[in-house]
Order: sequence, then C-alpha cells, then structure tokens
Amino acid sequence: MIKKWMTSSAIVFMAALLFLAGCSSSMGTNGTNASTDKDKDGKQVTIKVHTWYNLKAENFEPVKQAFEKQYPNIKVEFVSAGDNNAAEQVKKVDLAAASGENMDVIMFSQPSFYVQRVELGMIEPLDDYLNKEGIKFEDEYTVNTQENGRIYGLPGKSVNLFVAINENHLNEAGLPIPTDWTWDEYLDYAKKLTKLGDGKKRYGTYFHGWTNPYAMIGLVNQSQNAYLVTDDGETANIMNPNMLKSLEVRLQAEKDKSATPYAEVVSQKLNYRPQYFNEDASMIVTGTFFLPETGGTEKVPATFKTVFAPYPKVNKEDPITTSVSADILTMYSKSKHKEEAYTFIRWFTTQGLVEQGRNIPSWKKANMEEVLDKIIAATSNPEMIDKESALSFLKNSVMVPVINPPAYSAEVEKMMQEEFDKMMLQGQDIEKTMNAAQERIQKLIDSNS
Repeated sequence: MIKKWMTSSAIVFMAALLFLAGCSSSMGTNGTNASTDKDKDGKQVTIKVHTWYNLKAENFEPVKQAFEKQYPNIKVEFVSAGDNNAAEQVKKVDLAAASGENMDVIMFSQPSFYVQRVELGMIEPLDDYLNKEGIKFEDEYTVNTQENGRIYGLPGKSVNLFVAINENHLNEAGLPIPTDWTWDEYLDYAKKLTKLGDGKKRYGTYFHGWTNPYAMIGLVNQSQNAYLVTDDGETANIMNPNMLKSLEVRLQAEKDKSATPYAEVVSQKLNYRPQYFNEDASMIVTGTFFLPETGGTEKVPATFKTVFAPYPKVNKEDPITTSVSADILTMYSKSKHKEEAYTFIRWFTTQGLVEQGRNIPSWKKANMEEVLDKIIAATSNPEMIDKESALSFLKNSVMVPVINPPAYSAEVEKMMQEEFDKMMLQGQDIEKTMNAAQERIQKLIDSNS
C-alpha cells in the first residue's frame, strides 16, 4: 500500500505522470511484442543502465567489455550524469519514467531512493528470476534489500563505515593504529592529532554535515533500531542511549576544538575529501567507497599514506561492529528487455564488481583479499594504502546490515538536522534537542501510519 508520504505534491505529480506513461506503453503493445520476439530469437539487444557514477573515474569501460564478451547478444548503454551526484541522477530517472523513455536497469545509491520507487511501482520484483536460477538470496549477499516481503533489487558495492587516518600525523603524535576503540578514545586521538598553533591549522577529525550518519554516529553501532525510527517503523528512536552518546561526542569534539568547527562546515559547505587530502583534518569517519581514493587519482595524487581503523564503539565491552549498506541495482518495471536486465544485474553484483576493481562487493563469495589487491593495484599511488590495516578492519568487524528506512526518511532526517543545528549553532541543550526531535518525528510517524 502506498503510504501517506505520497500526498506531497511532487510525488502525486510523479505518480500521475507514471500512470500516463503506463497508458502510453500499453497503447504501443505491438511494438513491444515485436521487440520481445526478436530478443527470444537470439538477436542482439541493447539495455540502458542508469547510474550516477562517473563512468571513466569508476572504471566502467572494462565492466562493459567483460559483460559483452560473456553475453555477446546483450549490449550495455550506460546513462550517467557523470558527476557522481546521486540526488540529481534520481531526478533524471523520475523524469525519464514520467516521459516514457526506455530504461532497463536503475542503480540507486541509498535504500531511501530505492524504497520510494518501489512504492511508486517503478521497480520489478526479482524473486521469480532468483528462484528460476535456484538462488537463495541470503547465501549470496550481505545486504538485505527485501521490501514488503519481496526482493526488488540486488546489492552492489558494500559500504562499511570505518576511519581513515593520515599515517604521518599518527606517527608524529606517537599513536598506534587503533584496532579496537571507543568513541571516547576516538575523541582522545582527535585532541592529540589537532594542531592549532602557528602555521597551518589542522584538526584531529572532520565530521561531514549529513544527518545520517554524522548526527547519529553512536546509534549506527547497534544491531537493532540503528536509525532515527525503530525497525518496526512505529516509534521515534531519539531517546535511545546511543543517540545521546552521538550528540555528546559531537558537542565534546566542538568544545575540545579537535574537530573542524561545525559552523565552518555548514557556512563554507565544506567537503570531506579536500579536508582530508589537503591535511586540514587527520582522520575522518567515512565508508569503504573512500578506500580507493586514498591511493590517489590522476587529478588528486596521494601525498601521504592512509591507515584504517574500525568504526568506534560506544562501550568498551561492545563487539567491533560496522554498518553494512549498499547501492542497489534494480529492474525498471516497464523494461522491454527484462531477462537481459536481470542477467546484467546478477552479473554485475557478483563478477562485475570484482572485474571493476573499485569497490568491496556485497557478494559473499568474493575473495576479499583478492578484491582488495585489485582495488589497491588500480590506484595511482598504491603504496599510499595500508593493506594490512584495511584487511584487519574487514576481517575483524561484525557487519551489521542496515534496515531499509521508511519511505519518508528524508523528512525524518530533515527534522533531526534542524534540531541538531540548533544544538550545534545556537546552544540548544542536548535534552531539549532530543525531546524536540522525538516529538516531531513521532508526529510524522503517526501521520504516515
């Protein structure tokens, strides 16, 4: 059932356009059948794969070549904005769907984008295709993409949260590479890595401006209820003790002047990449997608070695955990080449990601050390990536799958962000921040139930 979040004018407009596009498609049945008959006769077809990735930077040409060599009857046409802007890509996908353009495979950067399009009926379920192939989803992938009891997409790269650290700065401060640490110890490292005296100013850490995960850093350690809304979707989760710890850590780093001031992050629209690579910050909490970047690119060569630490935990006795999410590959519900689209989705989420050599796959059967070797070797300055600490993080962290957020998660995060900003920029205390966010988000949940 489509939830009340669709009452927003943009979604209603989108749904109407999709309906019209569907009517248009049904009017052209003869053309569609002719195309399908040709496909069954073994003739070559072209599928359109919509993504936000910069195709050159992310090494998609070898992917295309390897797939087309293995499946010569299927040609792949990547459609990309080319700038790695996932939000803009989703807008273009929605417009393409509304105008009746041909699409076959759609990649989504985050679960919220995926869930929203499932609700709109844009995405084809893949259960029958998996069953026909004899595939048990849980045996193949680390990230669960199930929504409303069905599988609408397969997970691509695995995104795990970890900490990237400038090795030179660690050595200068006489600190070892952390292998098991708490948020309090993280704050202590940040203070010791900070240099605010004469010369170049350097902060121990940098927190990006996104609500998820940077306003809820302690919450995402949990195996259950790790979001601003509980897993059952019925209750706001702001009063969670780990959410309290999240806000305490952010305020303490601000008070210690060991993190880039939040006012500067917001007002100057700072980005974590320049902050880290320009050595304005010694360590950052980020995702494994960042790993190949630490080995340098043609445009931004690596000038220092990066080591990696596991995601900090709230309590000393807690296990070492990291959230695991993924981008998601889906089949457009009005695709004219569904068998071929599934073939590409299944291939890319297994062999294709290994072939690409840019990211950690969500595919359980991938050899992680071989994948890591390939990622490192493909960088401009492979000697600047510390393989040992990266592999240690991957092997010793318990991967906690991210639960798909509610379809109205953008509104949830906006409310949390507004209260977080009042705390960080206007001096609102933690108690008032948490109470206000809890009340506002609970009202939103109730209105969508």
